Amino acid sequence: MKTILDIVKERDNFPYQNIHTSEENVLNTEDLWIFLLPGDPRPHGYIESSIVKAMPWTEDFQLIHSSTHKRVQLIADTTIAANEAISEVLQTAREKKLFKCLKGWRNEEYRILGAQSDIKVERAGAGLFGIITIGVHMTVFTRLKSTGEIRIWVPTRSMTTTTYPGMLDSSVAGGVPVGVEPFECLVKEAAEEASLSEDLTRQNAKSVGCVSEFCAKDDGQLEPSVKYVYDMEIEEGVQPRPADSEVQEFRLTPVDEVKKNILGGMYKPMSAMVIIDFLVRHGILNVGNEKDYSEVVARTHRLLPFPTSPDKTTGKTEGES
Repeated sequence: MKTILDIVKERDNFPYQNIHTSEENVLNTEDLWIFLLPGDPRPHGYIESSIVKAMPWTEDFQLIHSSTHKRVQLIADTTIAANEAISEVLQTAREKKLFKCLKGWRNEEYRILGAQSDIKVERAGAGLFGIITIGVHMTVFTRLKSTGEIRIWVPTRSMTTTTYPGMLDSSVAGGVPVGVEPFECLVKEAAEEASLSEDLTRQNAKSVGCVSEFCAKDDGQLEPSVKYVYDMEIEEGVQPRPADSEVQEFRLTPVDEVKKNILGGMYKPMSAMVIIDFLVRHGILNVGNEKDYSEVVARTHRLLPFPTSPDKTTGKTEGES
């Protein structure tokens, strides 16, 4: 039987510096290339060497072979030019069918979180550049009047969804596209996925922190991520309902069953991290009943190796769009 820490490690599987645990070494970090933006010396992503080799780079990207750190440097005078360069190389890779992940092209872009300006990457290609992605996740729960017991509204993903069909998920979740504030994204997703009204979400959703992890996938994609986390308690008699084709059903689930489902691998991996964080914050998982408590807490709140906010000491890329 897997442990909670096993589930966390499966998602947060990028090697930690100076921690020599062989089972976690899913890739050789010495083969990684650093992704650099114009006018900014800070790394904003890691790119696996096989992806660097296969990517149809243009003259807007300089590949620097160094004895210390290999680098992919984006060269652009303006934010518009930077975005056009990234879009062009990904569009070409998509047309040539170089990477399977680009079959899921969404025409939706992530902002590079710590960039000096609104430099963005098509969502389907974010893992190729290894940039931090951001999302919102909300756990909707009901406290039974008779016992005070917390139960969680758990959706089952539709069997027709392209990713993780039939798996359990966060009550509400979605990626945050460029130009949209996280809470506004949450309000929209709550209505579209769970039929929760805008007024209900605005009045009752509570920001409770974030969950972060770094996932190295088998296909070479690297996915550091930050998820802004919200809780929303709703009364008995109020319930989420599927509002689109992504969700099959919602079920009000006892927390012991939620834990069992996590350990059974029934949750979408990134959502399992959020639910584990919920169980910790509500004292359901605690130092008395979880032997790996400290590491579980630490690894659901990983310090990522890339900036999450602009550096005010460096110059901005001009010509912001």
